[in-house]
Amino acid sequence: MNRESILNTIKRNKPLFKELPEIIVENFKKGNDLLESFIKNVEATGGKVVFANNKNDVTLYLKNRFKDFDNIISLSEGIDITTINPDKISSAKELDKLELAILDAQFGVAENGAVWISDKNTYHRSIPFIALHLVLILLDEEIVENMNEAYERLASFNEGYGVFISGPSKTADIEQSLVIGAQGPLSATIILIK
Repeated sequence: MNRESILNTIKRNKPLFKELPEIIVENFKKGNDLLESFIKNVEATGGKVVFANNKNDVTLYLKNRFKDFDNIISLSEGIDITTINPDKISSAKELDKLELAILDAQFGVAENGAVWISDKNTYHRSIPFIALHLVLILLDEEIVENMNEAYERLASFNEGYGVFISGPSKTADIEQSLVIGAQGPLSATIILIK
C-alpha cells in the first residue's frame, strides 16, 4: 500500500466522534475525613506529616530537626533559615550540594498524599528534586479529596510549570528492591499549618 491508500483507509475507518460524558465530581467523593486520608497516604508513600500552629513553630521545628545542615534554601515566606541565596543561583549545577529545600505547596490531595507546587514557589524547577531532603508547607484547609477536584482547581492555572509531588524519591527498577532517594530527595516532610 502506498501512503495515500493508507491515509484514505484510516479516514474511512475513523470512528464517529461522540461527545465525552460530563464528569460530575460529586460522584467521586467518598466523604472520608480529608485530613486523615491525606496523612495516611503521605505516610504510605514514604513521607512524613508534622503539624504546626504557625510559621514560627515551623521555623523552630526545622532549626531543631535539620540543625547540622549547611546548605539550605527556604522559599517559604516567613521561614528564614536560608543559607543559599536563590537569587544568586544561575543554574541547577550550583545546587548539587543542596541539603534541604523548604517550599510552600498550594494544595494537597487526600486520595494519594500528593501536593501541588508551581513555578511561583520554586525559583529553579530542579530545587524540589535535587535537594537531599524536601519540606513542603501546606495549610491544612487546602486539602482536596481527589485528583478530579485537584484538576478542577488547576483549571485556571497559568503559571507555566507545576508538579504534583508525593513522598520522597522511590524506585524499584534494580532487582525489584525498593530504593529511597536514588533519583531525588531522601525524605519528604509535609508540615501542615492549622
